[in-house]
Amino acid sequence: MGKGGGSGGDNMDMKKPGTGRKITIEELGGHRTMGDAWMAYKGRVYDVSNWYDHPGGSVMFTHAGDDFTDIFTAFHPPSAIKEMERFYIGDLDDTVVPKGALASRFKDQKQKDFEKAYRELRTQVLNLGLFNPDFGYYTFKVLSNFAIVAAAAACAIYSKSFLVNMIGAILLGLFWQQCGWLSHDFLHHQVFKNRLYGDLVGIFIGDVCQGFSVDWWKSKHNTHHAVPNLHESCAQASDGDPDIDTMPLLAWSPKMASFAKDSAFGRFMISHQTVFYFPLLLFARLAWAQQSWVFVWGGWGQWFSKGGYIDRVRIRYLNLEKAGLLIHYAWVFWICSHMPLTTALCYLSLLRPVVECSWLLCLVSATMEWLCIQQMSALISGSFKFLLQET
Repeated sequence: MGKGGGSGGDNMDMKKPGTGRKITIEELGGHRTMGDAWMAYKGRVYDVSNWYDHPGGSVMFTHAGDDFTDIFTAFHPPSAIKEMERFYIGDLDDTVVPKGALASRFKDQKQKDFEKAYRELRTQVLNLGLFNPDFGYYTFKVLSNFAIVAAAAACAIYSKSFLVNMIGAILLGLFWQQCGWLSHDFLHHQVFKNRLYGDLVGIFIGDVCQGFSVDWWKSKHNTHHAVPNLHESCAQASDGDPDIDTMPLLAWSPKMASFAKDSAFGRFMISHQTVFYFPLLLFARLAWAQQSWVFVWGGWGQWFSKGGYIDRVRIRYLNLEKAGLLIHYAWVFWICSHMPLTTALCYLSLLRPVVECSWLLCLVSATMEWLCIQQMSALISGSFKFLLQET
């Protein structure tokens, strides 16, 4: 058992680089499972095997067997690295070129210069205050979003017109879609430096407003950011992106499509995924809501990203999340109770395509920018439009 799960956590003395044994990239890469996890940060190697008490959850194991310098910097304050010193076991020798599948991890001087320049650029951006939140903007976004849900409720409660009720459904779908962007920013701690504040606002917008579990989302989405669009290096590793784990319904790469060849159903779905793609998205919200419920309350159909079962037993705000999900379904039921049953069913049925088609509109955000409809683009696609412009 490694230091993460054994007795190696008592010594907090800082060791200077060069005092530990030399560990090659190839040796480091051989320790890439949760039970056998070595990681490198700025040339120092740490053994975090079985360390399930990591405050950020299982996401740390996404970089087992690899260098985690930049992803650690993105997720943590500089002072956090001191907590890792108890796991220090040696120094990385990056002069030996690894063989086989690990050969791509060797960094020549050009790559090292690029990474150094990137880190310097990030420091400059931070010093210029370009990452500082605009509280006026977020205040406006939250208040305007609640004006949308108030209008949605009014359309259902104060009108007997089927058309007006359906307009309310469209507004409620837009409210949920906007809640997705807001909870994303709050839970990534882009708004408040105090993480507790971000978590509590996230629980309100996520659990109460959307019906999505905050800890379920963090477990899945943080892993996505740590290893975006990457496939697992091996079945035992945790370095795969759960957001592309959609087989046998959708394949995002030729490698994924190759896994469908042994199944008639898989071959049929992948060969016709251009037809099924958007219809499948109509059920995405239902899947997220169901997974959030079982993550918090337990039940049938639990699906976890690698290590997600660890995060489930360590939910930080379990009682708040349980209450939040109950409140969510209570207020949705209350709105629907003001309409005839058939109208309420149509109301709920219209919500799914409204929410999911909003994501479709994100994909044409660049076109909207070209047409100079910038405000509409920003409303619908949130920060996603900036990602599109960078790709």
